[in-house]
Amino acid sequence: MSAFTPRRRHRAAVSGSALLAATALVAGCGTTTEATDTTSVSVSPAPRTPTPAATHTVHGLDGTWRPINSDSPIASLTISGTAVTTTGTLACPGTLAQTPTEPPVLTLHCTTPDSDRARGTLKLKPDGSALVINWDGPQWGGVLDSLRRV
Repeated sequence: MSAFTPRRRHRAAVSGSALLAATALVAGCGTTTEATDTTSVSVSPAPRTPTPAATHTVHGLDGTWRPINSDSPIASLTISGTAVTTTGTLACPGTLAQTPTEPPVLTLHCTTPDSDRARGTLKLKPDGSALVINWDGPQWGGVLDSLRRV
């Protein structure tokens, strides 16, 4: 019988707590004409955390990339942080700029500028295996270079 004693005590404690909670709930819900306590509790809303904006900062761009098409003047593109270097017919240094609200932008600083490939927007394939550069161009768009990670 002693094995059941703790359970009975537990049930009694739960029943007492439940009864107290029910009494408090019923007492607070009805309308009465009796004087009520004038103490008020001020509840301030929890501070709202701003929802982060969609981020365009792309991680995983560092490395060496080679064009998928052989007709590109870029033989390879190497990205290390914000520094960029190309080899091939269009061999020159460049910079990569990333902001939280815009896609990454590659700007080449060639001694002999290439009008088709001076500034372009980068888009990384979700698995990180391919990169597309959409070079700025006329209103209808510029040249596209597709590259694979080496």
